[in-house]
Amino acid sequence: MIFDYPFLLIGFFIFIPLTIFDIIGTKKRIKMTEKLERKLLTSKLFFRLFLVFIIIALAGPRWGLEYVPTEYRRGLDIVFAIDVSRSMDIRDANEQSRLESGLQIAKETLISVAGARYAAAIGRSRGYLAIPLTYDNEATMIFLETLDGSSMTGRSTNLETLVEVSIGAFQNTSAAQKIIILISDGESHFGVLRNAVNNCLREGIIINAVAVGSDEGQLVPERLNDPDAPMVLSRRDSLVMRTAAERTGGIYIDANRSDAASLLSSHLLSITQGKNMFNFDDDGRKEPKQRRTLFIILAILAYGASKFVTRQSRQNPRSAQILPLVSIAVFLLFFSSCSEGKLLLIQANYLHSQNRYDEALNSYYEALNHKDAAPYAEYGLGLTYYLLDHDEEAIKRYNDSKKILETLSGSEHRELRFRNHYNSGIILFENENYTSAALEFREALRVDPRRIDAKRNLELTLLSISMTETKTENNSDNLTQQKEILFDLLRQEEQQLWKSREWTPEETFTGPDY
Repeated sequence: MIFDYPFLLIGFFIFIPLTIFDIIGTKKRIKMTEKLERKLLTSKLFFRLFLVFIIIALAGPRWGLEYVPTEYRRGLDIVFAIDVSRSMDIRDANEQSRLESGLQIAKETLISVAGARYAAAIGRSRGYLAIPLTYDNEATMIFLETLDGSSMTGRSTNLETLVEVSIGAFQNTSAAQKIIILISDGESHFGVLRNAVNNCLREGIIINAVAVGSDEGQLVPERLNDPDAPMVLSRRDSLVMRTAAERTGGIYIDANRSDAASLLSSHLLSITQGKNMFNFDDDGRKEPKQRRTLFIILAILAYGASKFVTRQSRQNPRSAQILPLVSIAVFLLFFSSCSEGKLLLIQANYLHSQNRYDEALNSYYEALNHKDAAPYAEYGLGLTYYLLDHDEEAIKRYNDSKKILETLSGSEHRELRFRNHYNSGIILFENENYTSAALEFREALRVDPRRIDAKRNLELTLLSISMTETKTENNSDNLTQQKEILFDLLRQEEQQLWKSREWTPEETFTGPDY
């Protein structure tokens, strides 16, 4: 047997003063009948057992093993940092382009390490965060499948800004291990990658470098709009990629290896394995099973027995024997009604209260598989995503909870219905969508007209709508006068944009375009 909180076992020291009091009390006790004294001793025994069970339950006992599927991987935030410069179009990677080879490894990794939170950043002369951190692996997979070299314009390569943008994707409030998977040939014509690597060291971020291309290199393909441009030989810079990985505690992977994706996935899984004390098998992991609930039940039964054992019934002595049995049956019925879904919700709510949002999300997702807990799990997901600054995902989860509740009786789950509408209104108001926010607050008041907080927020929202409309009317005349000038400026900008798809600050750059 092991314990989650073994230091709480010091609670057993309470039996020292209790034993002393019992000894002193025995000497001073008045004389009682043998039957009454036997009941008193039995009551004390059950109460002592109650204390024993409570202390053990608080310490979090575990024994035996239970199977936990591998899809519930906790504590990993992963950002794919993908170089999409012109040199990544060279086809020197097993009959694939360098970009295609890197994307194939990224997609296989996404499938193998499901349950982690993923983001994606792309870069040429600058970095750009394309997909923020999300548990929606399908959205990340769609992005990887549609990504190609034309997804971003710009000249040359700047790996420093690509890594810096990837660092910015992580959230400081998350306790998860932060990992950047850098997919590139290592060529960087401006920017200092070492600066970004130093920032990763300070933030505790691991860089896993996936080096695509070949050391011999090939010529950069001709530019479509400049066929007379001189051809340039582009080689993989393995030293740069290897150094970035080793300095941050990551691994260097040669993308030309047939097992490159397997090596990367194994490394990521080993990080989650290092965060736990349990062994993994091929399909999942086994961990000591939590037994706290058993001791809570035993503690309640012991406490109930300590109270009922001293009671007597003068009219019907048999009732004194039946009553403890009835109470035990009631307790067992109560705990048997506590389904697995509700227990998962209790676990998720506890993790949420401890600001362990990543673990709470996993428990809420598990609770979705249980019909009785699904609407509350969706609400919990919405609340957690809101605290993680994912407003759109939070709104979606609240709406999903509403849809589930629509299939149930209108008199059920009144507080949950109110909270779904009320919290949705708060998010919409913060995003200045006052009209939709007012609708949500009205729906919340239809559910519970007594709620003063919803009434105040509705009034504030209606006032904001009025102020916005007034401001719009006051500015309408000025907007009419400036409209022609604005249209002229837009035409000029549009003409300039279509003349060249390159960004203006980069038009004067004379360095290599790959």
